[in-house]
Amino acid sequence: MTERLAGVAIPLFSLRRPAGMDTGCGGIGDLPLALQLFLRFGHRLIQLLPLDEVAPGQSSPYSSLSVLAIDPIYVALEGLSRAELRRAVRPHLRRRGRAPYAGSVDRERARVVKSRYLVREYRRFRAAGTPSERARFEAYAEANRSWLADYALFRALKERFGWSAWEKWPAPLRRHDADALSAARSELADSVSMHCYWQFVAAEQWRRVRQRFADAGAFLGGDIAFSPARDSAEVWANQDLFDLERSVGAPPDAFSDKGQRWGLPMPNWERMRARNFDLLRLRAEKAAERFDVIRIDHVVGLYRTYSVGPNPDETGHFEPADEPAQRRQGEEVLRAIQESARGATVIAEDLGVVPDWVRESLAACSIAGYKVVRWEKSNRGLPDEGYIDPQIYPELSVATTGTHDTECLVEWWRAQPENERRMFVKGLRIAERLAPERQPLDTLGLDAILEALYAAPSHLAIVPVQDLFGWRTRINLPATLSQANWSFRLPMALERMLEDGSAARRAAQLCAIVERTGRR
Repeated sequence: MTERLAGVAIPLFSLRRPAGMDTGCGGIGDLPLALQLFLRFGHRLIQLLPLDEVAPGQSSPYSSLSVLAIDPIYVALEGLSRAELRRAVRPHLRRRGRAPYAGSVDRERARVVKSRYLVREYRRFRAAGTPSERARFEAYAEANRSWLADYALFRALKERFGWSAWEKWPAPLRRHDADALSAARSELADSVSMHCYWQFVAAEQWRRVRQRFADAGAFLGGDIAFSPARDSAEVWANQDLFDLERSVGAPPDAFSDKGQRWGLPMPNWERMRARNFDLLRLRAEKAAERFDVIRIDHVVGLYRTYSVGPNPDETGHFEPADEPAQRRQGEEVLRAIQESARGATVIAEDLGVVPDWVRESLAACSIAGYKVVRWEKSNRGLPDEGYIDPQIYPELSVATTGTHDTECLVEWWRAQPENERRMFVKGLRIAERLAPERQPLDTLGLDAILEALYAAPSHLAIVPVQDLFGWRTRINLPATLSQANWSFRLPMALERMLEDGSAARRAAQLCAIVERTGRR
């Protein structure tokens, strides 16, 4: 993608609808309104977090039941009148005693409401589906057989065994034995078919939304998580591709002085290579069906994967161990992803403890890495240390104020000592617009930062939605377990934001910045 675009990063679950229509979690059906809203703000790209299905009680989209399936909680309740929608939502609200505008995502509510709808829709389809609908479903199931058959059986078995981990299932099923799978598919045929149908519904809805974006000259971005969770359909069906004795994590960094243990299974890179990285290729193909821009999370892990054993005191290590082998592996994997991405723009999250040669390698592969304005410095630790002017960012980069793992820009500004803020405004050449002693960071100061960032040569400038408005609520605090993580929602419904006078004024301000910086 060579256009200079402005984009907004927002999780799909964060979108909100009015009281009586809101199911507790944003979804596919909310994207047309989000598109209408952010086009008013001059932003033609909406960048989402993974849509991968997570288990009940879980929230992180980076640890999922499947990295290929769309989570059914994102399915739109299509074909319902406003009164029917209110009836679908209201009973669960009464039972929970929770108002529709609770401040965070309510996945439990969304899962209950959506599953009732989807079960009803499946029964309708089985009893009275039209010939056209049946033909489309059969075509979808055949085209996606390579992953859908295992996924749907996995979901049916999870319910059959009370959501226990697949490693606790009877041995033949645990081993993915062909005879056991055949018997289970026969026994659970209706449930398997239903989960296939749910994915078909999600895919049909997504296809229509994708067309809406294309018709508007806008773009959808998505995220490829580093790995499926250990308890996932893909690991269960491809156990030979993972070393289940080791777990992926991250070495010590600014987020954790002891490093992080993510609980994700360690890839067996040798076996993945022997299979021509077929699982990664499939993931890229599915992502390209859904998105124009594909973000690879934790790209350094494709070059060198940090893993730990079961001992919590054990020091982890990288695989491969030496730099030449790491570079060969990373570029080999990235070529496989690019070849399978069918022309979609591939970008990479290259933040944290990342060697300089990884960024050089990404550039050689024509993959844009990130430039987080608050982290881009020159001469660190020296007397002439300073922030880098975004004007010298490379075109092949993604300019941003932060990510889903950072505090919001206004909170970062508040936490900095005055000398650091002085260095920041000097580096961005905005000292005349933003006084270092100014507290808190108001709209004028925020816009000075945004304009300096948007003026960068970077093809993409993608800003977290909170930093467009100066909001303070973050999405995730790495290396922590908290109900606040992955629960951020817009403070008002999309409809209200489209009608609200203050939102209209903010739209005009941001559109002016986009126009002045040539990102229209």
